[in-house]
Amino acid sequence: MMHSSVRPYRCDDFVAFVALYQRSKGDEFRFETNGPDRFEVIPLPSDEARLKSFSISEVRVMEDDQGMTGAIYWQGSHIVGLLVDPRARGRGLGRALMAAALARMEKTVTLDVVASNAPAIRLYESLRFQGVGQREGFYQGVPVMLLRMKREPNDHA
Repeated sequence: MMHSSVRPYRCDDFVAFVALYQRSKGDEFRFETNGPDRFEVIPLPSDEARLKSFSISEVRVMEDDQGMTGAIYWQGSHIVGLLVDPRARGRGLGRALMAAALARMEKTVTLDVVASNAPAIRLYESLRFQGVGQREGFYQGVPVMLLRMKREPNDHA
């Protein structure tokens, strides 16, 4: 399967984005010791807070011949979400999406990642992000530990 380059999100991408979100959102909890099944993924159109956050974000997407395979969205210098279709993992999509977003940011960049998601943390560390603290967060009312990571503007991967 050939992947396209990263491109800006268009309004007509919404249905494909929602499907990607549904396929990939739950994977960020797959390493939780108490079981990822306790994190029920609410469809984005039904999740008022996350839908609002998405709607005010800058978004880039990637596709292949089977549809949308990845997306990244951010607000200012904070990366809100990175989604990669589980069937497309390990092909460099996350890195390409991160590079596209980082190229548009001049300040210190931050993100929050589920602290048990070691593969995502390794990706971010390879892009010169550093952990700066943990805090308890919540997904649909279920507690989860989050790691705040940051990358200084002079750190180029």
